[in-house]
Amino acid sequence: MIKETLLDTDELILEMMEHLTSGSGKNLRAMLLLASAMDRDGFVPRDAVIAGAAVEILHLATLVHDDVIDEAEIRRGHASLQKQFGKKEAVICGDYLFCISLAMVAEISNHYSQKLNVYTQAMTKICLGELRQFKHNSDTELSVMNYLKIIAGKTSALFSLAMYSGAIINECSDKEARFMGRIGYNMGMAFQILDDCADYESDVAATKKTVKHDLAEEVVTLPLIYAFLKKPELKHHIRRQQLSPGEINEIIAEVVKVGGVSMARDVAEKYYLKTKKMINTLTEDNKKLLMNEILGRIWKVEN
Repeated sequence: MIKETLLDTDELILEMMEHLTSGSGKNLRAMLLLASAMDRDGFVPRDAVIAGAAVEILHLATLVHDDVIDEAEIRRGHASLQKQFGKKEAVICGDYLFCISLAMVAEISNHYSQKLNVYTQAMTKICLGELRQFKHNSDTELSVMNYLKIIAGKTSALFSLAMYSGAIINECSDKEARFMGRIGYNMGMAFQILDDCADYESDVAATKKTVKHDLAEEVVTLPLIYAFLKKPELKHHIRRQQLSPGEINEIIAEVVKVGGVSMARDVAEKYYLKTKKMINTLTEDNKKLLMNEILGRIWKVEN
């Protein structure tokens, strides 16, 4: 549905849509929404398929805009949209993806008219999370609490939306839907922290994105925050503009050496264990099994 929707478009933007559909992500958010929407017999309503596709297209829109802001050259193993077509074109394409996502939600909104604001609220949180991160670029005084607030907006909000939306489509009570949303929130927190850790350990072949991107773009994440606590003199290096590749590699090695990455992984594990505990309280065995499988995939893939 994602591919069909993106390719069924105006010729003016078709080439960019073809480029976007040439690669694929993990589709974790769609998987979570479908799992949350599944009933006791394993049936998933068509509305959930539409909502899952809409959530992934919304996520894709944020990635396109992120790559413009970060000047990233690689996305999902291919040249990023901004690298291939230009920054202005990519911004417009990202806006277009937001419109497509909203149109898909509008298609099913008459069944859940009182819940449409949940979708728009999530979009707001994502935008504010990204802006909050940008405002704290090179901020060597960024606290753990403020870092968690940033990723709660830019990442966890969409995980939470997926789980909550699936539960609403499954006609769960609002209390049950909010509980599913909290599962998604905690899973998203674990996912983003692990992703930030991977930035200090992986290469392009493993991550399919630009190597050491966070440091190069002066983005302060949890491994670096913990490294500052262990070795405050690192702050002096980060405050310097335009670090050379050699300097970046030295800082990365030091962050790993002083335990910044391992400490951040410990925090991710707490979110992982909390998520697992919440999933295991669910009464539907098929849903419990599927969500634990998705959670395990996040932990293993990112770990």
